[in-house]
Amino acid sequence: MPWWKEEPWRMIQTNLREIDMQDLSAERFVADLKDFHATVVLLNAAGISAGYDTKLPYHSKNPYLTGDSLERIVDLCHENGIRVIARADFSKVKKNVYEMHPEWAFRTEHGDVMEQNGFIQTCLCGDYQQKFAFEILEELFGRIPFDGLYCNMGGFQTRDYEFRDYGFCHCRSCREAFRSFSGKELPVQRDSSDPVWSEYENFQKYMLTDYRKRMTSFLKDISGEICFDDVDYARIEAATEVSTRLPHWIYHASSNCRAIIGDGTSGIICSNTSVSYPGYGLRHASVSPALHAMRLWQNMANLGALDYYLIGRLDTATDRSAFKTVKRIFSFREKHDAVYRNLHSTASVLLRRKDRWVATEEEKGWIRVLTEAHIPFGEILPDALRQADLNRYRALILADEGKLEQQEGDLIDKYVLQGGIVIASGLNRIREYPAGSGEPEFLKSSGILKLEREDRQAMSAQLFLEKEEKQAFPSHQDIDAVPVGDTYFFLEHNKAAKTFLKFIPRQPFGPPECCCTQEVWDYPGLIDYRYGSGRHLTLPWLPGSFYSKTGHSNTVGFMRDILTKHCGLLSVAADLTPMAEVTVSADDSGHILIQLVNNSGAFGLTFFAPLPVEHVSLQVPTEKMPVSVISLMGGHVTWRQENGILFLLLDRLAEYDALRIEFEDGGSAV
Repeated sequence: MPWWKEEPWRMIQTNLREIDMQDLSAERFVADLKDFHATVVLLNAAGISAGYDTKLPYHSKNPYLTGDSLERIVDLCHENGIRVIARADFSKVKKNVYEMHPEWAFRTEHGDVMEQNGFIQTCLCGDYQQKFAFEILEELFGRIPFDGLYCNMGGFQTRDYEFRDYGFCHCRSCREAFRSFSGKELPVQRDSSDPVWSEYENFQKYMLTDYRKRMTSFLKDISGEICFDDVDYARIEAATEVSTRLPHWIYHASSNCRAIIGDGTSGIICSNTSVSYPGYGLRHASVSPALHAMRLWQNMANLGALDYYLIGRLDTATDRSAFKTVKRIFSFREKHDAVYRNLHSTASVLLRRKDRWVATEEEKGWIRVLTEAHIPFGEILPDALRQADLNRYRALILADEGKLEQQEGDLIDKYVLQGGIVIASGLNRIREYPAGSGEPEFLKSSGILKLEREDRQAMSAQLFLEKEEKQAFPSHQDIDAVPVGDTYFFLEHNKAAKTFLKFIPRQPFGPPECCCTQEVWDYPGLIDYRYGSGRHLTLPWLPGSFYSKTGHSNTVGFMRDILTKHCGLLSVAADLTPMAEVTVSADDSGHILIQLVNNSGAFGLTFFAPLPVEHVSLQVPTEKMPVSVISLMGGHVTWRQENGILFLLLDRLAEYDALRIEFEDGGSAV
């Protein structure tokens, strides 16, 4: 079994600047890692700047290599039981290298390069990344026994560090590669309705997949003990960015881990790093220690590894305010490493997420509702969904997934046919397949026949709730109309579907004297269609987006009623504050681990130490009687079992806790 499957993963990334090598001490470097209880370190080695005495042309050597060498650092790390992953960045070259090989550069449609601070963006299709990068790695691993590789900023980059968008690459290598792939010229512009753009997206995916396969084969030929990003482990970031990511996404770490782990069948390690700095322009400052704590606890609760990332070295960092917090959590994990081994989520709800790096507003809304209602769930990316056994899940959520591949559509339809439940908000259609052939079609299981039209300015519209419908929406006893938000889709549906609520169209909203309408249209807020043994619930609007942007109880109440009343999904902590997060997992022996993260310290744009929660009540389905229930934080837990439900009461939740439930001969699936 490879080392990353057997050894605990607690990573520190010191993203070294060139000057950090000037007086670097290997002894101090390793001592600092041990003080953090780290088992893995990621540090710069090759690409933009060679951290060793390279003999290759066009591989720019760091001019500050006067401290201890990478060879010495790696050897000393190994002597102390610390694995070392090499960071390489082939996305850019220094200007002098570009001048020798201008054909390696990314080019805009006007032939300009993407340059920042004397560094030129390279193109994935060009020879530098396709050929020369492999020569660099062959030299690197031939000289220094690194345990793994992480390639930074891979793929088809279009923006610089100031978020200026240069469009997609038009270099000669891209034009030739796309022509070979499709027989066509590059698309004129980004346009989702253009079949050529759709084919270009497929081309990018093919190039990335092929590149990663070649890189994987190359590394494994060197040694099967070299782990590679996105193959053996997946590195992703929980970060803030003052210029683009406000307000903060407080479930960033949790969601990242769930999306990478998916249904758990890949076995990949999710190394979700807590990025130290508040944004690119603030590289040497740290976010609040309380935010780092929240991210790291969320990692653990959602079965991710611990990972902390800062610019520069630990011993020369100018903002060390989070160090004590990171060390404390790494130390806790070290103490209890055995408990966290071989865990898998027991969630019965799965949410499809379009993109690995960014959750959409609609997805965020559903993530919030599920988390705050304490309904355990997983997230899954499209490629993983196509391989997943959906029958493991009671419900699948599609959050405005307008580009489902045909294979996904067939899989989802089969899932509903066999008894599954789909909750689909917005538009959920099959992508035109093959590109450009006919109209997009809706899922057969949805009962939706066609889109009549859509209204993207529906903010003053509402959904009217009849008195006789109130029983189906217990959260709305005092609410007769639900805000739609800015989007509503007018759909034609199968007449056999059951519908709820009626559409109140846009109305004047000023002055107050005219804020009314007497119109109510026969378009629903919920379409419930039975297909085979299952059900498909369509919400022809975007409640998740509206809740994510506004956060008000009328919307979240409606969404919770859909989950609990209409779909019968159970909360494991019905009375617990929504500000706490609960996950339930089990190990290979069937023992259960309930993890709780107290997110109450998130206050607007600031993060404080969370307020303690007293008397935490939990209800977990299990058929077996526990022999012990232990709080890893030392809390007092009482419990009883009735009718297949284990009722637990934890006396106090501070920032985090984990309840280990052990059975004499293992437990049953939750």
